[in-house]
Amino acid sequence: MIETELNSNIDGLPIFDDCLSHNRAKARHRRHRISRIRKRADLMRIIDYKKYSPHIGYVDYSFNGIEFVRAGQYIKFPKNSKCQKWMKKATSRKYRTNKDIPKKGNYYRRLFDYWWTMY
Repeated sequence: MIETELNSNIDGLPIFDDCLSHNRAKARHRRHRISRIRKRADLMRIIDYKKYSPHIGYVDYSFNGIEFVRAGQYIKFPKNSKCQKWMKKATSRKYRTNKDIPKKGNYYRRLFDYWWTMY
């Protein structure tokens, strides 16, 4: 094909507006990345301020001879499936045996002390 035929074929192709959608996707990804970084920084500030609270999360620390320094980079959450299974079994057993429990109102949480078991 000669150059003029190629140019006419190129001009006849449909034009897609991928550039705009690509820019929108980049902006969305940037916004999500910034909000993810901000959320992690806020959570780290809460973890550093509070004492040990496993429901918030925790980070590994090491002692450098003078003070405790954050050794871990990632926020960890307590996950012990055996303990969770045991707590669920204990609460359901107490809930079934007790007859004076209202059906609504999350009363099963009051029968078994989750916080005591968790800490």
